[in-house]
Amino acid sequence: MILIPMYTRNLSQEQYGHYDLIITIQQLLAIIITLGVYSGMIRFYNEFENKIELKNTAMTFSILWGVFCAGAAFLLTPALYPLLFPHVQGGFWIIPLLVMSSVLVCLNMIYSSYFAMGFKALKSGLIQVSTMFLMMLFAFYYFIHLKLGITGILMAQLSGNLAVFLFLFAFDLRTYRPVLVIHKLRKMLRYGTGLLMGDISGWVLTLSDRFLIKGYMNLSSVAVYSIGYKIGMLINPVFVNPFTSVFTPFKYKVYQEEEGSRQIERMFRIYNFLGWFCVLGLSLFAHLAVRLVATDQYSQADLLVPLISLSYFLSGAISFYSLGLHIANKMKTNSLIIILASVINIVANVILIPWLGIYGSALATVISYAVANLVFYHYGSKYYPLGLGWLYPYKYLVIFTPLYGVYFVCRSLFQNMFFEIMLNGTLCLFFILLSLKFKFIAKEELIGVFTRLRLKKLEKKQVKGVADI
Repeated sequence: MILIPMYTRNLSQEQYGHYDLIITIQQLLAIIITLGVYSGMIRFYNEFENKIELKNTAMTFSILWGVFCAGAAFLLTPALYPLLFPHVQGGFWIIPLLVMSSVLVCLNMIYSSYFAMGFKALKSGLIQVSTMFLMMLFAFYYFIHLKLGITGILMAQLSGNLAVFLFLFAFDLRTYRPVLVIHKLRKMLRYGTGLLMGDISGWVLTLSDRFLIKGYMNLSSVAVYSIGYKIGMLINPVFVNPFTSVFTPFKYKVYQEEEGSRQIERMFRIYNFLGWFCVLGLSLFAHLAVRLVATDQYSQADLLVPLISLSYFLSGAISFYSLGLHIANKMKTNSLIIILASVINIVANVILIPWLGIYGSALATVISYAVANLVFYHYGSKYYPLGLGWLYPYKYLVIFTPLYGVYFVCRSLFQNMFFEIMLNGTLCLFFILLSLKFKFIAKEELIGVFTRLRLKKLEKKQVKGVADI
């Protein structure tokens, strides 16, 4: 988000749309290149006593596999880049840059996941923050100073990820040993590759809409959609990802306990309250956010934010509904559900884009995740029933809809930034009060949430604290 104003003000709308399509391709490459190794490390972290050896095995394999992928990228580039990026400045380097960045993202994710599973959430979060900060510095050099266009943005991404990896690797030299423990690697790869089709389908579910928008509309529409999407998806780094980084080790730690399902249910209540609060907050402040990060050409993007943020909130809920499948190692079923949701997404896009344009595409994503949650709930409950209702998250619509409606009407009547900020703050306060009034969250749970939001030390006390709410 920090870099968006720089990009939108120095690239034409069509160039920015082109850049967004390239980044979409990069995310697909990242799924294929990583082979889900870090996901496998997370899954089996608590099942092996020697966790350093598990991390070293994941790291060694990823380095070797990454070198192979980078070499293949350089060999295939002369044949591919004239077909894929003929009109992009420095197009020859795009494929190698995308592949090498994906490899480095995988390596950094191994470290980030290792810290998260050890309940070192602060260290895990600092990896992402440091990467973004360094990418911003390099972007000023490559994109602004050297004026390398889209290629400069990709070089900044590569440089930022490389710098963070070198620092982490140097810090890890005390414990890192190049080793491949075959039985551990086999388990990680079997689990990770079992998720591969589901991950690719997830990419189709969340990102392929850009290509459909380009096909039905144009690159400018892709650019507008991208801005709304980036603001809406802020719920991911702000809430969903941090929550998941705490919940993932928590659920694998407590699910076998006698009160495990009850503790997870409490986490689900908190997830819904905080998630809908974020959805409302992003929806209310989207108009101001678009004005800050983009030009007037992107003014329509703010109306996309409620749907985009809701879709990411629903995607995070899958970590609850799919727990039974992960415990039973039913990764094929997991992947098939995501494939089903992806097919629904494509069909819904084809139907809704000609009718509603970019807003139809955002609505298609919400529909797809809603269906995915229903199916995950059905099959996951067979292996680990949690007592979580599939419709539970949607009851917050009785609060969200009227509050957002009030904002929408008032914004049209009073075009004043100060009034808008005051109105938004008041509506957010009403959300909290109404959630208590309707008993969607207990007062004790709410006090516990705000108490923990004030805590800065997020080490092992996090999981224990949630269990005590």
